Formats: sequence, C-alpha cells, structure tokens
Amino acid sequence: MPRKQFVLDLEKASASDAFPHIQNIRQGDDNESICFSFFHPEDPQIAYEFQVAVSDLTEYPRTHQYLIFSTSTTVPPAVISVLEVVQAAADGYPVSDLLNTLHDALEKTLIAGSHEDPSQDPSGADYTDDDDAISADSEAESENEAHWDDGFFDEDQQFFGSAQKIISKSSSLRPDLRATKAAGFKVGYLGDPNGSLILSISCHISKLGISEEAMQAWDVKSSQYLVLLLRFPNGYVNANYLLEASNDASLVQMHVGLCASYKPSMTEALQAFARTSTTKFPTSELSSESDGLGKLLPLFLEIPLGSLLNERFITILKLRHRYSLSWSGAESLFNDSQGLIAVDQNPQENHALYRCKDEWSETVPHLVQDDHFISVNDPESLSFPLLAMQFTLRHFVKCTEFCLVCHCKIDTNFEALKPYVCSKPLCLYQYMALGMGPSLEWEITRQPLVIDLLISFAYASATAGSMEVLPVGLRMMVPPIHKPGSLLSGSLHRSNKQLTVDDHDQKLSIKEGDWILIDLSSAGQYCYSRVESTDRWPVVDISEPVTQHTFDPSTPGDYESVLVKFALLDTNFDDIETADQKQTAIVALLQSLPDVLSMKSWLESVPPGSRSLAAWKTMPPAALDLLRWIVASNRSCIMLDGDNTEQGEGTSRHNLVTGMNGYLQFRFAQGSPDKEEKFVSAVSDNSSKNSTKHPTIFAWHGSSLSNWHSIIREGLHFKKTTNGRAHGHGVYMAQQFHYSLGYSGQHGFSGIPGMRTCSKWPKSILNVNVAVSLNEVVNRPKDFVYSSGGIYVVNRIEWIQTRYLFVDCQKPAENVNAQPTTPVEVTAQGDEAYYVQDPNHTAMGSDSKLIRIPMSVFSRRRRNLALESHQQKEQPKTNGKGKKGKKANSRKRKIETPEDIPSDGPEYDDDDVASVATLAEDLAVLFSDAEGGSDSETEQAIKKFKASSSPTGKAKVKTKAKNKDVTPFEPGTLTESSITLLEPPAYASTSATKALQQRLLQTLKVQEQAPPDELGWYIDPQLINNPYQWIVELHSFELSLPLGQDLQRAGLQSVILEMRFPQDFPMSPPFVRVIRPRLLEFNAGGGGHVTIGGALCMELLTGSGWLPTFSIENVLLSIRLALCSMDPKPARLAMSRSWLGSSSVRGGDYSVQEAVAAYIRACRAHGWEVPKDFEAMAW
Repeated sequence: MPRKQFVLDLEKASASDAFPHIQNIRQGDDNESICFSFFHPEDPQIAYEFQVAVSDLTEYPRTHQYLIFSTSTTVPPAVISVLEVVQAAADGYPVSDLLNTLHDALEKTLIAGSHEDPSQDPSGADYTDDDDAISADSEAESENEAHWDDGFFDEDQQFFGSAQKIISKSSSLRPDLRATKAAGFKVGYLGDPNGSLILSISCHISKLGISEEAMQAWDVKSSQYLVLLLRFPNGYVNANYLLEASNDASLVQMHVGLCASYKPSMTEALQAFARTSTTKFPTSELSSESDGLGKLLPLFLEIPLGSLLNERFITILKLRHRYSLSWSGAESLFNDSQGLIAVDQNPQENHALYRCKDEWSETVPHLVQDDHFISVNDPESLSFPLLAMQFTLRHFVKCTEFCLVCHCKIDTNFEALKPYVCSKPLCLYQYMALGMGPSLEWEITRQPLVIDLLISFAYASATAGSMEVLPVGLRMMVPPIHKPGSLLSGSLHRSNKQLTVDDHDQKLSIKEGDWILIDLSSAGQYCYSRVESTDRWPVVDISEPVTQHTFDPSTPGDYESVLVKFALLDTNFDDIETADQKQTAIVALLQSLPDVLSMKSWLESVPPGSRSLAAWKTMPPAALDLLRWIVASNRSCIMLDGDNTEQGEGTSRHNLVTGMNGYLQFRFAQGSPDKEEKFVSAVSDNSSKNSTKHPTIFAWHGSSLSNWHSIIREGLHFKKTTNGRAHGHGVYMAQQFHYSLGYSGQHGFSGIPGMRTCSKWPKSILNVNVAVSLNEVVNRPKDFVYSSGGIYVVNRIEWIQTRYLFVDCQKPAENVNAQPTTPVEVTAQGDEAYYVQDPNHTAMGSDSKLIRIPMSVFSRRRRNLALESHQQKEQPKTNGKGKKGKKANSRKRKIETPEDIPSDGPEYDDDDVASVATLAEDLAVLFSDAEGGSDSETEQAIKKFKASSSPTGKAKVKTKAKNKDVTPFEPGTLTESSITLLEPPAYASTSATKALQQRLLQTLKVQEQAPPDELGWYIDPQLINNPYQWIVELHSFELSLPLGQDLQRAGLQSVILEMRFPQDFPMSPPFVRVIRPRLLEFNAGGGGHVTIGGALCMELLTGSGWLPTFSIENVLLSIRLALCSMDPKPARLAMSRSWLGSSSVRGGDYSVQEAVAAYIRACRAHGWEVPKDFEAMAW
C-alpha cells in the first residue's frame, strides 16, 4: 500500500548515513510529511529546519508531489530559490532520492553562499523606489544564488535560467507592475523578483463586457480570471530593453489561461510553460494538478494566442514603437511584411493604410480599450507587462475579428460568436491539417456529444458514399483494404494478444509502434492493434485489439487461435484512386476510434501538460488525424441545449425550443462564417426594402443522416435530387415538423458496394436515428419558387440558415453517466424570451402545436434590433393633443447584457485597482519600507470608510429589519474612550502594513454588503488606529442561547474582541482576546472556548492549526460559532446579583497580560504550537 511504502522508505532513510548533513529525519505531525534538520557544511553550529509535505500519499511512489519549505526564519534567500527548483524536479521521487537531491542542492548552495563577500546584504527582501538601490539589491541577490556545477540539475537550469546569467535589467520591475496595477489589473509573481521570475497579470472576466452567449461558447465564466503569465528565465527585462534587443525567445515567454484566482500556483505555471518549452521538464509528464483557486485551466484560444504572443508580439511592438502606429497599423504592417528581410520603409511615406486607429464599440469597457502606449508621457516609462496584457485583451475580446492562424483582421458583416480562420488556402490547411486553432482535446472535454454528432454524420456520409470533400493532403496512412490481394495471412491468439505471421519474410516491414488491421472474417468484423514487439518473430506481440464491437468472452472461439488476414497501415490516403475506396478507408478508420466519453475520461485523467490524444496509444494516428479534420472542417458553432451537466445544471434550458419534447436539441449558435455573412446581408436587404415586423420566418427541413455532414458545412442546397421535385428546383421546407420528418429517410446499410457495415457509427453514444433542422429563412414568400399549403421551395440558398438540429436517439448506452443524452421537456415562461413569429408562416412542432423559439438563437446585436423594432411598432398612438393614450400592456422585453448585471453582488465586487485579494508577497514587490510619503489606493479606500461614518461614529453598514429573536445591536455605539487604542508596533513595516490594510479593506467591504444581524460581527473603522490592532464586536446572539440571555439581562449588546496581528501575518495567526465582558470560567460551569484570561482557546489561532489562506471573516465566524457552542458547556457571562435583584458582570476588562499568559497555558496543555515572537504582540 502507498502509505506503508512511504513509512518504510522513510524509516530506511532515517537509518541511512547517505546524507551526512541531514539529521533527525522523522515523520511530521500529520503522518504525511517529512521533517529534518540540515546542518551547515562549513559551520555545524548552524542548523536549518525543513519540512516536506506529500500531496497525496495514495499516489506514492509514482505520481505524488512534494511541497518543500523551511520552518527556520534565518534561511538564506538562495536556499529558498533552490527549494523551488528541487520541488519542481522531484515529483514522483521516492523518499531516499528526494533527500539525496535536497542534500546535494543545499550543500552546494550553502557552500557557495558562505564564500561570498560578507559586506553584501544577503536578504534582498526590502525594496526601495531608488533605481540604484534596487539594482544594487538585485546584484547582491544575484551573487547569493547557488553556483551550480555544469552537470547538476542541467535540465532545470535550462528551464529556470542559470543564476549566474541573471540580466540586470530588473530595476524597473516595481514601477512597471505599479503601472499595470493602476491600469486596473491584478499583478502577482512566482519565483525570485531578482532572478528567474514568472509574472501573473490578470483581469476578472466579468469586467470585459463579454456577452453571455459568447462566454458559453468560449467556456469561460464571469467568476474566473483571464491570466497572462510572463516568464523571464534570466531575470526581468523591461520594455526598453526588449525594443532594442534581438528577437530572443529566451528573454521572455508568455502563456494565457483561466484561473479562479488572480494567479495560479507555481506548479501550474511551470507546467503551462513546460507544455510549450523545448526544454524537457520532468513534472510535465506527471500528474500534478492543483485543486482550488491555484489551478490553471486551459483556454480555448490557448494555442493561437500563445503563438501570437510568443512569435509576433514583440516584433509588432517594435513596429509600433518605431513608426508610432496603432495596434491595428502595426499588425497590418507586420502581416504585409512577412517574408521580407527587414521592414525599413517608413509607412508614413508608402503605406498610409497603416495610419489607422484601433476601433472599439462604445459598449466595450474602458479597461479593454485603454492603450498604455498612447497614455504614457515618457516612452522610457513603458510597462512591458501592461502592454502585453492590453495586447492580449485586444485579441481575446475581439477574437472573432481575427484569423486563428495568420491573425489578420477579417472583415465581415455579421457578428461572429466563435473565432474561425480566414479564406486563405494556407490558413485553412494549417487549421484543419495541423490543428492550429481551438484544440480537438478542448472540444472533446467541453462538448463530447457534439463531437459524437459530427463523427456520426461523417460516418453516415462515408458509408453512403456521399462525402464530396475528402481529407486529402493530411498524409494519413491507412490499410490497403481497397486491395484485398495485399492482405497478409497469419493466426491470432486473442488471449495472449499474439499474432503469428505466415510469411516470415515480412519482418523487415513490421516494426514496433506500427498499426495493423486484422480482418476477423469469422466474426464478421475487423479490428486494429498496435505492434508492441517483434522480438520473437514470427510471433508479434500486439496491443489489446480495438474492435468495431467489444468481444464477448462467452462467445466460443473468442480466445482461441484463429486464422486471419491483416495489413499494415502503410498506404497514403491520397494515393487511393477512387472516392468510394477513400470513403471505405474513412469508415474503417472511424471504427477504430473509441467512444467520445472514453476520450473525455482519458483526457481528464492526465495532467494538463499531457492532454494530447496523440499520447493515448489506443487509436491509429491516421484515425486521430481524421477526427481532427472532422471537427476542424466544421466551422459552425454547434451547442447542445438542455440540462448540460458539464456547464452546470440548467445553464442552457432557457435555450430550448418549446413543443419539441422527445428530441435532443443542438443549436447553431453561429453558422458557417461565409454562409452567416451572406444570410445577414440578405436579411438586412430585405428589412430595408420591406417594412415588416418579421424579417425572417422559420421552417423545417428533413434529410437523410448521410447528408448532414455536408449540410452543416455548406448549408442547405439542391445540387442533388433525392426525393423528386414536384414544386420546382430549390430547397424544400415545411411549416409542419412531421411533414419534414417524413423526408429524413434512413439508410440502414452502406451505399458503397461490398461494405459490411451499418450507417450508424458503432461507438456512438447518441445512436442518432433521424435529424431534422429548423431553419431561419428570409421572409419573402412571394419570391420563393413555391409557397403554398405550408410548403416552401427556396432557390436562393443565401436566404436560408440552419438554427437548430433536432435528433431522435436510440436509448443510450449505460456508460453515458450524467451526460444530457435524454431529451427534456420545457415549458414556456411567458412571451418575453421568445421570438414573435409571422402569424401567416408559423412553424409547428412535434406535437403539431406552435413552437416558441428563444431569442437566444440570435446574436446580441440582432436580438436588440428585433426588440427595438418590436417595441417601436407597439408604441401607443397619440391623440390629437399629442398625448399618449393608455398602454394595453406596459411590459417590455429586456435582454440582459453585462452592463445590466448588478454589480453589488460578491461575484462582481472585485476591485482590481484596490486589489482586495492580493497576497502579501505580491504587495511586497509593489511597495517598500521607504514608501511612506503618499497614501496608497488602499489607504484612500479605508479613509473613505471612515469618512462615511456619521458624527456619532455609526459607520456605513447594510441595514435590515430588526430580528426580535436575537440580542439588539446598534453599530457605532462603542466609543474610543472606552477602549485602549495602540500606536503601531515597533516591528511594523511598510509591506506588512500594506498587506494588513488590504485585509482590513476586504473585511470592511464584506461588512458593508451584509445585514448586521446576519453577519454577527462588526468593525467600526473609527476605532482602527493602525492595521495591527482591530476592535471587533460580536453581536446578535440568539436569545435561545444562554449567552444571548445573559447579554440581554446585563443590558449589553456585544462581546468586544481585540485582534493583534504579528509582523509575518498571514504566515502566523493573529492574537485574539476578549476585552469585555468577562465570561464564566470553565471550572465554574462556563464554556465558549474562552480561557480564564480572556484569550481564545482554539487550535485555529495557534501555530499548529493556522493556515495563511484563512480569511478574517472566516476566523470571526469560527470564533462566533465557538462562543455559541453548547459543547461541552455553553458560554455564560460572569454575572453578579445586587441585593435589589439586578444583574451585572463581575470584574472589569480582561488585561492583555493575563490573556497572553492564558493563551500560552492553553497551548501547552493541548500540545499546540505557540507562534514565534508571540510575546511581541503584547506591545
């Protein structure tokens, strides 16, 4: 078992003498960590304590991860840096290998550090605004880095950058990050600010003004952050240096992703770069996914954006700087200059076209439109992180306006929902053949059933011999099944997975890694296998066969040796002569694919860096290429509507068409781009010529499954005559669903002679029987070829655009899990969300009743135009005096846009300028102890909270009707004279102060948003003299509790707490004590986890139980719950009764000295760790 193996390995390591400087190796308190002491190689009197946490012992000893840190406060910075390198490289190491690696790394680092100039400042932790000081600190820090031997951790040095090659261009790091933060972005860093560094620049998705349908199509959520990572292997370099330097990819690399936090974890960031780095990185091959906020999620534009940023951005930036161009102008100049040796001509003289402005819609937020290049006064002050982030936002928010491959601007007349490629042949080839676009793996994990539908249509088309456009040019190697005489003979032993070849001379042509097709004539099918070994020729070891259907173990002969025919996949698909033969090969390849849910499960089981189907050895490479072509050649945006568990329950139920119960609905959120553009133009032309409330109508079209592969790519057309043309040439459609359903003819078997296969893809989860489309048509029936009796014949194919596809599925297989393959029922919820059909041309559903079509089928622009037109036509007429008459119905349809969404909820209350959630380590890189002269944004925000207080001290809080079942509370009644407010402690520093101010501001914002009696605690900003001391009132206790009854009886409204924060917060917990009233001691029957001296007796507030990720509001909630706890005894006030019968609280306030003493006693009694320098908080 993994835990037993871990314990055994740890015992062996502790008894070993292979690590001379490591002693006292032992298990940690949680039994899942390792503790040890490392003695300085040149001074045994100096020892450092280290701890190694194992991420998941169930993965030991193969795919586990380590978290390595030191618990000593005097560890040199160079040791901290080397721990990160070792941690990244040691994932999956057994205990002995880990300790051996750590021993050698620490030994080399400490020996190198002890030989440096002692006059140099070893800390490098304090930052100043003086560039010279920072530069000196950088150099001193650089010299304290480890001097590695050439052979030691060579690969990791290549990835992180050698400490001896740190570029001294980092003096502008802090001002560059400040400029980025001031522009409205979150900033963070990973690594060493003076060495190998990864910067994180991020923005909340909710601030980008992206429509709801676009977020759904792009699979992004408003609560996520768009994160740009910039990796500087050899130290930070500023914009000025990059503008003058050659295009050296080693200076900076960039990656874009999504994250629940404003920056990912170090492991996630390293893995993101490892996926695209030419340097091998050990952890990229291991399972090391992070959970929670630090997990970096893939973006659907990850590949195109990564290519744009890493291959073009700096060159575009140089062109913009050299010729004073806009982003659009510099991009155009770059695109026009590709292939030229240099761009030396002045665009102002020869290319006036490049003198263009960046165009933005008025609805796009200023955060996205802002241009640092224009706003900065001094070109020397350009912030490279800010420029990179603004460039990234430009191509993310406007991704539908740029080609995915060449990144050129695409001029269209319609509002695209998903990005696509331009019409250049090279771009189309690279998109479909090379996967230069949204990745296949991303599509499978997000919409597996859409992929199933596409494969099913392709399979039906190929079996019927109706696939007109074939995947040529991909160099797919397929079996020569079109030449039966080329098949080889042999015998297959299934139980041993061995193939014995009859012709011994074929050894030279069969090698390990080849794929072979095995014709199982006796079973009426064939299978694929991968050659595992030919060492025992003519016996060939093969992989588990991939069959059209799963072998049934109960079938006689399944595991016996049978005679077979087989063939290598060594024939180039392009060399096959006829179209029928090529389609036969396509059918054979598609049968080798696993089902889409198996693909999805495998992709989710491997680390993000390994999520490539090419690494899954269960399908032939040609089958994967074919699958990629099927998905890429579909340029429509198809989405499954209903209770889609992948996107959250009920997220797309509002998109369902009513009256179609029993059918699965797929929505064409965007048709093929060229078709969409022509259709929008036709609708616009019709609207301008004919003043009508209904510019389009909806009609049904039924067709064989074999036709849908081409329909979703080319649109409906009438090139072929299948069912006759009684009413003329054109596309036939109908108002009645059942009429079109009758024309969705099913072909049970192949249209290619000699093929032994059904027209349904054998691995399909959907098992589609029929498909019928609902199409939007330009409303000009008089110009149709035929329009009568609910039948339409339209010969203008640009007047037709498919909007929905309804499919009838067989009962899905049992392995579908929670996928939404079962049709759902939907009930209309009023008229506001549905399109108003032309009453003369209404579409009827499967129940022969009027269907209701959600407005979500239209783009946001068309939707709003339709609503405005409808509202204008429903405006009440005015009387002769110009006054409006009474409205019959004053309700108006409202479509919610990002601007309409309320911004007072917690999801949108994320002030990036104030950076409320920024960690202390990231604040430290922005501010230094020398910066005390001016107020920060955080200080200003806190002052606003104080200014909002009334003269009586009542701060701004959200009010609510008083709850009679709790003790009453009136904010602001606690006076400054009744408590002792302290000056800042001697250990106060600017960086710690900034961090605490951030926590205070965040806590005050939470307090402002919630009703007081629901929150249960209150902080008066007027009583905050310094961020190291907070006064908190706990209030609104339920009167059913003894504590609530005592407070009411004593005439008190709250329990007053004091929180004092240490110098290394949040690494150490705050000290929390009760000021008043005094509570009954435990020995006297009291409870509530309050000691006799007023300190809180909670492991959460000790060194043993504290975590840096705890928020203040959660800490206060935990304290309040402890006070309300009835176990083991309820909290009670220390009451005394006078001879008149009145009640009061005994004694005065708790003193800080008795609270400190009681806290230490409680820790010792329970075996909890007292935080270091705890006594310093009693200033």
